[in-house]
Amino acid sequence: MSLFEGLKNVVPILWTDKVTIIGTIPVKRNNVTNNEPVVLVEDEPCKVILKSQSAGTQTFYDTDNYDAKLIIKNGINIPAGSVINITDQNGNTTKYKRSSKGYTGYYSHQEIAITRDEKA
Repeated sequence: MSLFEGLKNVVPILWTDKVTIIGTIPVKRNNVTNNEPVVLVEDEPCKVILKSQSAGTQTFYDTDNYDAKLIIKNGINIPAGSVINITDQNGNTTKYKRSSKGYTGYYSHQEIAITRDEKA
């Protein structure tokens, strides 16, 4: 047993955000297969770390755009391209439209690169 094994249970106690992750699964109806949305994870403790923020350019349809990292426990399969909704400790929900596949190289957690890209 590794000395770091205990981190898997302790570190998530520090995370105050909650995440709901929506992915897609292939569903076959008759001879046609379509991808349909499905909730993969709901109300899972997590932490968001902002990587960069941009004030944007002043246009008619400005965007609220920034990159962040999602920190979440290992063992959760989060496919690339999932829609990620994060509710912070104050009850504010932010939708992230793009995500990378999780990097699971840490004992205590995995990291997923996410991007918020919404019209302001």
